[in-house]
Amino acid sequence: MKKRILLVAVLQLFMVLGSCSSDSGSDPEPTPESPVVIIKTAKITSFSKNSGETGETVSIFGENFSDKVSNIKITFDGVAATILSATATEIKFTLPQTEKIVPKLELTIENKVITNEAKNDYSGNIGILPKRVVNTWFTIENTKKMDGEVGRIQIINDKIMYYAASENSGAGIYRTLDGGITWSLWSTTYINAGFYATKNDDGLSYILYGYQLSGGGVDKIPVGGKVNGTPNAYVWKEINSGYPGIYSIYVEDDLKKGTLVSQRGDVYTTTNGTDFSQVYDAHLNDDGYSSGSIFRSVEIDNSHIWAAGQKTVSAVRYPFILFKNNDADGWKEHYLANEPDSYVNEISFADSANGFLLLRAASTTTFYKTINGGDTWSKVYTGEKFTKFAFKDANTGWAVLENKIYKTLDGGSSWILDYTHDQPIKNISYKNNVIWAISSDKIIKRYL
Repeated sequence: MKKRILLVAVLQLFMVLGSCSSDSGSDPEPTPESPVVIIKTAKITSFSKNSGETGETVSIFGENFSDKVSNIKITFDGVAATILSATATEIKFTLPQTEKIVPKLELTIENKVITNEAKNDYSGNIGILPKRVVNTWFTIENTKKMDGEVGRIQIINDKIMYYAASENSGAGIYRTLDGGITWSLWSTTYINAGFYATKNDDGLSYILYGYQLSGGGVDKIPVGGKVNGTPNAYVWKEINSGYPGIYSIYVEDDLKKGTLVSQRGDVYTTTNGTDFSQVYDAHLNDDGYSSGSIFRSVEIDNSHIWAAGQKTVSAVRYPFILFKNNDADGWKEHYLANEPDSYVNEISFADSANGFLLLRAASTTTFYKTINGGDTWSKVYTGEKFTKFAFKDANTGWAVLENKIYKTLDGGSSWILDYTHDQPIKNISYKNNVIWAISSDKIIKRYL
């Protein structure tokens, strides 16, 4: 009996041990966790230059680019750029030739479009100007799209230019800082009114205010521009009920020493940029004097200023110039006695001695030239009805006739066709070996 009990106990022990062994063997091996894969997103953050010329090398900076040039494609409105080199943070390439001057930029890496987070004045794109070629006319898109008249032009250098233009909503002075790629409103004004911008991007401008042009004045324009004038901020305010306006303004870069010439031939000067005093009166349209008007001018510096228009002498209207060509003589007047019933339509000086007048009458236009700063004038040409002109020196100049630009090499005595555009040309100007001309939707340029 004892043997039987012992055997049962042994069997039970083996069953328990077997059960434990079976349970232990049934546990599965733990599955290792998969490693976390972090996908780094590529993006554009900035450019080495926000604008340039065709063929110029530019870099795109960013994150997580490819270092394989074959994986990268950069296009501007679909036109492919040539990739020069690539790293994870920089891609170097050359700007292609494009139709638009602000084409849409797209970067793809391994056929995936890369996010563009670059911030600039071109909505994250790069402005592209045509490659500079000397002595060849070329055009770029005029993004301002100006349908009205284009008046006074002031060129600072090959990238910076200001011009006054009229629109349905009024007139303003527009400025480019990038060679004509983009334009911004620098000051409100009216067409052909006086303004002067310094190399610092500030200056003076004649601005109208009030209901139905009830007055105006000369305002200081800060860097970046000022859209609306405030009468109590003007450095010179409109006087009397005639609203003479200011058609000539010059001020030095420190905005202190300057000169204003009004439509009536009143000359005002300042030495501190704030207080103006009258130093001359040509009595144009003043009570008791014969009528006249000034509406064109050119300024080289504070000692060389010419304002022109028309003055009545003995009941006859003549082309008239009010000018200062040196400090010793002060302000002087001159009218062209052999050109009755006409007026000065445009005036330009290549330097302090050599200047040109374009006279307008009922049916003709005539060029006059001076070689002594305006003291005497001689007729050099009568012919085509030119509207605008600009001179490089005493001999070389360009004049506009509708959609054509003519050139002279002999001081205006003869003219030859130099360029034909597909639209009427509104104005032309020259400085520092660059010619600028403007049509409705094109900027026309030539480097000399």
